[in-house]
Amino acid sequence: MFLAIDYGKKRIGLATGEVIPKGAGMIDGTKPRQFVFEQIAKICTDNEVNKIIIGLPFLGSGDEGSLAEEAREFGQGLSDVLSISVDYEEEQYTSAEAERILSENHVRYDREEGKVDEMAAVLILEQYINNLK
Repeated sequence: MFLAIDYGKKRIGLATGEVIPKGAGMIDGTKPRQFVFEQIAKICTDNEVNKIIIGLPFLGSGDEGSLAEEAREFGQGLSDVLSISVDYEEEQYTSAEAERILSENHVRYDREEGKVDEMAAVLILEQYINNLK
């Protein structure tokens, strides 16, 4: 089972799946790192996760976005603490795409609720699974 993470300083979107990704909620990224790791560890245990996928934000120019280095550090910390393999998936504009999908499906959302971040994680995982094929 995979766990995808849309890493952000304020909110961390989550999705799980092997074939068809599904949203797994959001964690408040402003909480202490230990708390965040504990929440992710619980999700990994509950879902028998054996690989974590973290979205690496890339700019339209093809360069890494400003959060990419921080996302890598976050991933390394997770890997060290949870002893679960971490992969990275290049992503661009997943939050904008998530907003579009939610709007088209008439899903009301407030950025603070984390629905956009959760949907962005679903998109990251979907892309990762498609790239495995």
